[in-house]
Amino acid sequence: MRGRWLPWPFALRRGPARAARAPGQEGSGCSRALFGQPLAAVCAEHGTLPRPIQELLAVLQQQGPTMEGIFRKAESARAVQELRQALDHGLPVDMASQPVLLLAVVLKHFLRSIPGKLLITDIYEDWMAAMQMASREDKISQLKA
Repeated sequence: MRGRWLPWPFALRRGPARAARAPGQEGSGCSRALFGQPLAAVCAEHGTLPRPIQELLAVLQQQGPTMEGIFRKAESARAVQELRQALDHGLPVDMASQPVLLLAVVLKHFLRSIPGKLLITDIYEDWMAAMQMASREDKISQLKA
């Protein structure tokens, strides 16, 4: 299983959330659109990223490090739009068969489309305090809080 070598936030998890999918979302593991939604709205109850994003990250972690300029190079706007629409509509997408540059661009679009900020500067001190925790479990607990 790919999820074993991914860090905790990116681990591909399979769980009971499958029963709650809306019609037309069977292929992706998502019950709503991915792009333009608050992160809390697209994440599962247990705080994991949506399955398509997890799969995208798994491919990027596997193939991305050897791709020079992966997050700087452009990809076809049409291909990006088609993949975004497929993911937003819950269509099944084989991430491993997609070009790595396309996946990198779609990941950037996903992150940029999240309303608001991911790391709020008002709680900068809290973020830094969490990173100073001695154990990994304490860090994770503090970051979740």
